[in-house]
Amino acid sequence: MLLFTVTIAQDKVFVHTATTGNISSFATELNHPDLNSNPSAMIMVTHNLNYGGVQYNNNVTGTYYHTGTSRWMVYNENTDPMVEGSSYNIYIIDGGKSDGIVASGTEPRAKINNPSVNGNPDAIILYSTYYNTFGIRNDNNYGVYYDTSDEYWYVYNEDTHEDIPAQAAFDLLIDEGTGGATAFKHTATAGNVSSNYTRIDHPSLNGKSQANPVITHNWGSGGDASNIELDKTLGVWYDGSNWNIYTEDMSAMPEDAMFNIYVADETLGLKDNDLLTKVSAYPSPTEREVTFTSQEAISRIYIYNLLGQEVKQIDGGDKNSLTIDISELSAGNYIAKIQAGKAVKSIKLIKQ
Repeated sequence: MLLFTVTIAQDKVFVHTATTGNISSFATELNHPDLNSNPSAMIMVTHNLNYGGVQYNNNVTGTYYHTGTSRWMVYNENTDPMVEGSSYNIYIIDGGKSDGIVASGTEPRAKINNPSVNGNPDAIILYSTYYNTFGIRNDNNYGVYYDTSDEYWYVYNEDTHEDIPAQAAFDLLIDEGTGGATAFKHTATAGNVSSNYTRIDHPSLNGKSQANPVITHNWGSGGDASNIELDKTLGVWYDGSNWNIYTEDMSAMPEDAMFNIYVADETLGLKDNDLLTKVSAYPSPTEREVTFTSQEAISRIYIYNLLGQEVKQIDGGDKNSLTIDISELSAGNYIAKIQAGKAVKSIKLIKQ
């Protein structure tokens, strides 16, 4: 029997700096206990300009899971060498609602079809490009927008004349109401824009150098003043009192540009460790059936292969014990993510 201690799931954020010790060509290796050996993790990435020193990286970055090292990587989509000293805010979705989409390759946008945000023009959505699902490089800047004609959100290529590569994959953070995070929108105005950046004024960030927000450009809906194509790699920096959003190529920040911002609650995300439950999964290895038990009722189980692809999803029926048949899966290692009450935990499974 495999026994695991499960903490209440809360989103987390940390800063990663590319150094000679963790750079491999165009990528930098992350090292965090919630990510190591966890291919099913979903993360958002935003450049952080002045963490430990000012260093630009004017390259589109994405994420991938290196199966050889069991580590997550941040990489330059264009394969330019990773810039030593460049830093990144890494936001781990571990309680907040997430999703993933894949582009058709026939248009410059990809639809987000998720009941949490469908029909809601006020939703706050973030994206990161993700390599592993189909192994597609995706060297484009993206934003999100809401189409009032069909009432869906879309990820779109800021270069609207170019289709998104076929099978290009995106991880999404889609709901600000979960995960212990604060989410809000920021608009660049004449009063907060200076040169290539816009200053953010929000209580979740003001005076908090360790807040380390993550961002995505939001075009808005048709007819909004925010309807600005911003084909720029973006990042954030802290000026001693406020966080700012800036363009990596140092081009002027346009007024009326709007941004979605998430800030992980440090108290909940990093320190709250009081609510515990136990989950068991047995037998492992198994050829056919595996049983999951939990002190809290199991609401859903997701099973992923080591490429991070979801291969099975099971409704837990709010039972404390659930036996499922995985005989149709190929032999190998898998990650089962069990949602039990308010807790979520990943468990390694071995299919013989």
